Amino acid sequence: MVTAQRKHTASEVVLLAADDLTTAGNLEFSEWDLTVAAWSLDRFRFGLRGYAQSYPDHKRVMMEIMGQKASSPIQQKFFEKIRPNYYRMTPLGRTAATRLRGGGPKPTSKPVTVKELYETASVYVGRPEFRRWQDNPEEPKEWTGAATFLGIGPKDKIDPAERLEEVRHAIRASLDWCNVQEAAFLTRGSGQGGTPIHVRDLSDILDFLQALTYRFPEYLESEEKKGAGKHKKRFSD
Repeated sequence: MVTAQRKHTASEVVLLAADDLTTAGNLEFSEWDLTVAAWSLDRFRFGLRGYAQSYPDHKRVMMEIMGQKASSPIQQKFFEKIRPNYYRMTPLGRTAATRLRGGGPKPTSKPVTVKELYETASVYVGRPEFRRWQDNPEEPKEWTGAATFLGIGPKDKIDPAERLEEVRHAIRASLDWCNVQEAAFLTRGSGQGGTPIHVRDLSDILDFLQALTYRFPEYLESEEKKGAGKHKKRFSD
């Protein structure tokens, strides 16, 4: 069976346009740069009514990044406003754009349902270590707090770096589902119960995982990076 390629949503096209600008060397870009780049990718969607092939519709593009729309690249922290009318992409945004282009992790053969995504994400969203970090970015100060968040006990023989990547992959998959559905919340499914999880919390968890990686590299760096670091040190000696 041949599966048709999924059509990108409007906000995804805007994200890809921002990625095109960044790849071309425009690490900072104006909203007008973004308008023209998005229009170049999809003239039918972002063209001025009646003149779609000749002129972009600036307001139509801005609809995807202004306000509190859940699918907005700004709300999802894919890019940020650095001064009036100017933006830049975040590392999270570059990663999301890579996945949209087909360069991200390949899906497993086992289908993942929204219920499975919700049940995994809810475990980590509800953990007190994450909630404390949202209130105070200095938390957790000790590795034990990070290990507890990751569900790793003192006697568990679990590679922390692998566990962190498992969590990161699950949260990204949850965000992808929300993006495709243009949903502000991840739920277990209609009538299935459970507290809805806002996309901002999902995005915050990705930031939290990145913070843990920076704070506890001795535990959370992959073996490949650790080996590269040791090699570099020996070479410098």
